[in-house]
Amino acid sequence: MDRGLAGSIGVRFGPMKRSGATAGAVALEQDGSMNSELLEEILACPRLPSLPTVALEVIELTSDPNVSMDALAKTIQLDQALTLKIVRTVNSSFYGLRRPCANVRKALVMLGLGPVKTLALGFSLVSGLEGLGGGEFDWVDYWRRALYSALGARSFAEAQGKASVADESFLAALMQDVGMVAMYEALGAEYVDVVQAAGGEHRKLAREELKAFDLTHADIGAMLAQRWRLPDQLVIPIKYHEKPTAAPGQASEVTRLVSLGTLVHDVLSEVDSVSALRRLYEKAKSWWGIDEIICDEVIRNVGAHAKEMSSLFNVDTGACRDADALLERAEQQLIELSKSGGGASAALLDGSGDQTFANLPRDPLTGAAGQEAFTLAVSKAFEVSSKEDRPATVVHVAVEGLDAVCKKYGPIARDEALLGLVTLLNREFESRGGLVCRVGQAVFAIVLADIGRREATKALEEFRSRVGPASAHWSPDTNGEVMPIAISAGVATIDAQSRWAFTDQKALVGASARATQAARASGGNCVRAFVPRKVA
Repeated sequence: MDRGLAGSIGVRFGPMKRSGATAGAVALEQDGSMNSELLEEILACPRLPSLPTVALEVIELTSDPNVSMDALAKTIQLDQALTLKIVRTVNSSFYGLRRPCANVRKALVMLGLGPVKTLALGFSLVSGLEGLGGGEFDWVDYWRRALYSALGARSFAEAQGKASVADESFLAALMQDVGMVAMYEALGAEYVDVVQAAGGEHRKLAREELKAFDLTHADIGAMLAQRWRLPDQLVIPIKYHEKPTAAPGQASEVTRLVSLGTLVHDVLSEVDSVSALRRLYEKAKSWWGIDEIICDEVIRNVGAHAKEMSSLFNVDTGACRDADALLERAEQQLIELSKSGGGASAALLDGSGDQTFANLPRDPLTGAAGQEAFTLAVSKAFEVSSKEDRPATVVHVAVEGLDAVCKKYGPIARDEALLGLVTLLNREFESRGGLVCRVGQAVFAIVLADIGRREATKALEEFRSRVGPASAHWSPDTNGEVMPIAISAGVATIDAQSRWAFTDQKALVGASARATQAARASGGNCVRAFVPRKVA
């Protein structure tokens, strides 16, 4: 199918509400880097997932902080099947009530608004997806990831004393991949090919989607959630569940809980549970200081309730693994790895298996890696390049015009511009295995392993050409105007032809920085590459 390039779009979603003066508030409009024709095609599909009328009324009622419990109970009870499911679940061991609950009104009194609302919307989502996804869609894998992640996110929230967001975390995790269903319904076999290209690894799916469509299931899912008038506390985690550290505002807490819940799913589902467990330990520790004991307790809790909750939600999540046995085996393997000195990540710039890398701080605004991570990544890339005769490239990107953006539209728009830039950089370079770092107020750096000068330069030119059109959608304060931003970038590559010129990693970084200075000196808004030449 011939897909058009990014351009104007007829389907438009209004800006999301700001939480006070939180920097980085997001407008879920069409991203300038998205394929607009494909986006319209997906959103116009008549078989998109939908929520029943009762669920939409529940959303409307609960948007009012002073909602009457009687009114909410009456609305839910209009759907007898939904009412029965809620009451049956409230009486399950998952909630552990001391005495039976007879009806929805009593459930609201005993548990409060949050859990009942979560169950109402959760069951409604399951109903809304019934009949969708043909024989090629893996519903067992879908619901296993959704339900296990939801249970894990809620358990982490409770374990960390974050009960106020436990219900939102459960629901956001349950809904995180709803965009996959929408893309399957709209694109059919074309989307199946992309899922298969990811090789059963969900972490690779977004990358394959970007390569094929210039958008992801997270983008589509967030737009659906906004269509359903779900609150920002749910919309944002759905949009950023693949990149939790980039989630803006107060919703970043729920987004990270969703991510931790998903890692619990990985531990209980992946063949290599040791690697998944290591990722969970590292993220939990670096984000909130959660120790391994609490992580293990959450895994056991999810394992204990997964079968019962699958039955209550009437979804097939496959066989449930024994959490205790799994943790015991994983602990033994981790000890053996420690003794042998193994356990480092196989991927050059992937910190998932390297505790030192994973614990390094990230930029709090954009979620990009920081200076320490950049230094470590360059060191790794330079070392591997030197030993194995593989190319490695360092890129610097200087952003000009941020002061003008701040002066014209305000500081929040400036921060939204930085968020938008990081999103574009990640879209362009993550699929190439790159690590995007923020190394200055208006300077980013990218480390690329196994990528040469020509490919890096081409990718930078593509990124630079997308900045203008995309910037019109980064902040509602611009009213659709293109931001006055210019990009000056420099490239330096160590490979077989240039190895003689770089005695150490500092020389490579310095060459990239000088190339960036040359780009700015030549008028800016361009890309320059450092090409060493031997003196005759």
